[in-house]
Amino acid sequence: MKHRDDLIWMMVSDGPLARRLGDYLQGEPRGVLVGETALPERGEIGVVIADDAHLGALKAARLRAGEAMQSIFLTERADSQVQADFVLSRDTDFASLKSVFEAACDYREQVLELQADVARRKSAIGTIMSGQFVFRTLDEARNLSTMLALACPNSDAVVVGLQELMINAVEHGNLEITGAQKRDLLIAGTWREEVERRLADPAYAGRRVIVTFQRGARMIAFTIQDEGEGFDHEAFLTGPPAGGGYRGRGITLARTLSFSSLTYMGSGSVVEAVILLDGPAG
Repeated sequence: MKHRDDLIWMMVSDGPLARRLGDYLQGEPRGVLVGETALPERGEIGVVIADDAHLGALKAARLRAGEAMQSIFLTERADSQVQADFVLSRDTDFASLKSVFEAACDYREQVLELQADVARRKSAIGTIMSGQFVFRTLDEARNLSTMLALACPNSDAVVVGLQELMINAVEHGNLEITGAQKRDLLIAGTWREEVERRLADPAYAGRRVIVTFQRGARMIAFTIQDEGEGFDHEAFLTGPPAGGGYRGRGITLARTLSFSSLTYMGSGSVVEAVILLDGPAG
């Protein structure tokens, strides 16, 4: 993991898990705050870890959030409605919590690198007006989202939502990995291996994602179509339900951060994402 000038903030009630996690975090190259109720005047929060007794830390962290901040919430309530990137049982073992922490850091690092890649390449291509693109893997999704985001205003925000929609199309669409399954795979530290296994499985290997891009005078439209069975998109578009998992998180990011509108069609295997332009396309 690369060093970032941000903070890891842990607010978890004392106990064997908290002590072991605290010891582990001391090996981090970044600033670590364990049990600190008062945040320093400088520094943004990159990852926050809290439990039921310290729910306020999640809210406080959002006020000092760095780019793509990740939150991990440990709860004793199976029906908890708290919105966090990762929600785990309070009795989670250390190995599982460590896997989730590493996944949170990896995801954040990926988003920051994605945005840096967009910033580096902003002047590398001319304006794309239309096109159709086909991809199959997560790496291809990342590369295509970077390229297409360059054709959009606010490309550093668009690239995050665009990649989330494309990854959803691969993982949850073509590879049929549910949100609950992804959570379990991340806890076990085997998510990437399962993705690669399914990509090589004849049952899924032939599936592709098709992206259509169209730029007009007043709007930019993306249509992303996978070859999966679809899902109950109405439930996610009205707000991720409890336990909505990682498809829900991706949809929320795309809808709130990147696009003017997000519309799922039919069974949910097709989504149209629209960006409204302020004036005629330049």
